[in-house]
Amino acid sequence: MTFINHLSDIVNLRNKYFGVRHGESEANVAHLISSDPQIGIESHGLSPYGRLQVIENTKLFLQNNPSNKSYIIIASDFRRARETADILALNLSNLNDDKPTVQLDKRLRERFFGIYDGTSDENYNIIWKNDEDNPMKNLNDKVEPTESVQERTTSLIKELEEKYEGQIIFLVSHGDAIQILQTAFERLSNANHQRHLKHLERAEFRPLVLK
Repeated sequence: MTFINHLSDIVNLRNKYFGVRHGESEANVAHLISSDPQIGIESHGLSPYGRLQVIENTKLFLQNNPSNKSYIIIASDFRRARETADILALNLSNLNDDKPTVQLDKRLRERFFGIYDGTSDENYNIIWKNDEDNPMKNLNDKVEPTESVQERTTSLIKELEEKYEGQIIFLVSHGDAIQILQTAFERLSNANHQRHLKHLERAEFRPLVLK
């Protein structure tokens, strides 16, 4: 299989991007891997603490970054990401007259974890080790390749670059999806190296800077 990194030929970005991981979800509380769209779109929304995380981190973002006349919010259609994006939009509207519109995009969905979906989140460690040491094992276990995640997320960036200029764009997504996208921004040689990057915390706002 051949996958494309759509950022490989881009030298400068026209917009500023922030990856936003969803807040604590009901799946996180239950220590479950939730990556099946048929379940994640309808179930496993934010926990009460997860909602608070998003509110507090949005306030922190606004304290540490200059205000902008308008923001663009693109979110995974999984419930936990949608709810995160809605809270983000509502709290950004406290600063501006207009509440930003949340656009949903399937390319920001959670990485699909194959046979590990619905199992204990302790199995992430197995998946990440296989990413580095035995990607074929993950493929046999029906885990979505990191290169596939990189291709779909960078295709979104390329599309946004063609559509907008001078905007602050929030990408509300999931831990693996954002860190794999970050490997493209960082020009890492392999998307499997996402765990070489600093762990992305729940409801964290991470600037994505093209190296």
